[in-house]
Amino acid sequence: MVKTYKIGLDARPLSTRVSGVGRLIAETLKAFPKKEKYEFLLFSHLPIHPDHKAVLDLPNVKWVEGGGFLKWKGGLYYNVYIPFYLLTHRLDLFWGSQQVLPPCLPKELKAVLTYCDLVLYLYPNTMRWIAKVQQRLFQRYSVRRSSFILSISKQTSDDMCKKFGYPKEQTGVAYPGVNPEEMTKLLETNLTNRVKDLGTGYVLSVSTIEPRKNYPFLLEVYREYRKKNPHHYRPWVIVGKIGWESPEFIEELIQERTLYKDIFILDSVSDSELQHLYKRAGLFLFASKYEGFGIPMVEALFHKLPCIVSDIPTFHEIGKEGVRYLPTETKENAKQWAETIDQFFQNPSPVDVSVESFRWENAANITEDVFRKVLEEGE
Repeated sequence: MVKTYKIGLDARPLSTRVSGVGRLIAETLKAFPKKEKYEFLLFSHLPIHPDHKAVLDLPNVKWVEGGGFLKWKGGLYYNVYIPFYLLTHRLDLFWGSQQVLPPCLPKELKAVLTYCDLVLYLYPNTMRWIAKVQQRLFQRYSVRRSSFILSISKQTSDDMCKKFGYPKEQTGVAYPGVNPEEMTKLLETNLTNRVKDLGTGYVLSVSTIEPRKNYPFLLEVYREYRKKNPHHYRPWVIVGKIGWESPEFIEELIQERTLYKDIFILDSVSDSELQHLYKRAGLFLFASKYEGFGIPMVEALFHKLPCIVSDIPTFHEIGKEGVRYLPTETKENAKQWAETIDQFFQNPSPVDVSVESFRWENAANITEDVFRKVLEEGE
């Protein structure tokens, strides 16, 4: 008879539309090996979002109901209800998917943390205040309480160890990434009208519009690019919801779109639409000030889409020598980006970067291996 381990999981990201952490959780669970050995109990203050419904079809997944009035606030639910639940229900391991653990975990309960980024310490002003407060309160405790920490890039892992003095031998890297078979299948779907109407060869950016993604810089880049060849430039397509970017910039972006009619902002894009958008684009731009990883860049490279990205360490982990890296600090940098875009479209060059290291099944296998070692150490 196979022993089954019960694993609790912070599944709150599955209660909203697809995001980086939500996708990491869902894809890892779907690709997780040896499903008969692990039962996942998913904790969230809200019902699962339709984007993630497929997770509930997995035979080893259970959505935990409960929380009462605490379900109105995600932080209260996570920090009060879950510790109470764990006092009355036996689990073998808790997986903190958002780099924090619930306080007051039972002493015998093993914990593994997924560490995504150090935004709290490097760019705190780009975070929503409630997330900042929770991270401030519980992140150091969570790191010290963890038996093992999996980061989503080597740079993030190194930065985390340096920040907290955490032992490197208790860390690993599980890169997020792509599911090539699923993405290829999505391309078999019919084009929607809004994707078809964009044509092909446009400039593409994919991410939530929020401060860390550096869209004010990209807007300046696009203005410079537009000036270089005003009669033969490409439109700019932004795929992503408007997050907590400053209202002043959002108004500026909307006005620019209205005035020139060459900027398209697509929200609520389906998985199939997204794959078609990558496939039909001519160039991908990603100017983030900081990233723990960069799934949109991996997706672009899977589609052989040439990339111009900010010169940050994590992007180098992904793109190696096959991507153009440029600084993002000054107005002269914006002109350099614009010149690079213009030159590329005059003389396009193919991209050949392997994404084999960034498959979800690799991340799932690494995660399972860590869970197994941590659990066996406690026996």
